[in-house]
Amino acid sequence: MPENEREKIIGYLSGCSNPELREILFAVFQNRKPNPEEDEYNKNCFFLGTASSLLEGSDEETERWGTWKIEAVAYVDREEYGEDVLGTDWGFCQFGECQLCGIAVRSNLKRGVCPVCSSKVSMS
Repeated sequence: MPENEREKIIGYLSGCSNPELREILFAVFQNRKPNPEEDEYNKNCFFLGTASSLLEGSDEETERWGTWKIEAVAYVDREEYGEDVLGTDWGFCQFGECQLCGIAVRSNLKRGVCPVCSSKVSMS
């Protein structure tokens, strides 16, 4: 791919809202696998995720940060919200845990679909 085309794609994706970016990557990840040659014995997938570390304290000399927490971004529950709903762009501020696979998830909607096992997830 020519460099100028890559830059256009990067520019476009960088300008997308979080919900738009999630939907674009959802469409891409439906057609891609990290290890397709292992399908017979290994379930694997790509997903959008976030990483965060909370500031635990700071003084004039040092800042102390907590451990990193990784969460998967849930896909839109299309049965609940319909095909065209992206939700608000307030960040992925709803949190939950998939009851089937146990992965921590977040979303901008109260109901979603786990990007790892495709189970429905409720968030608060």
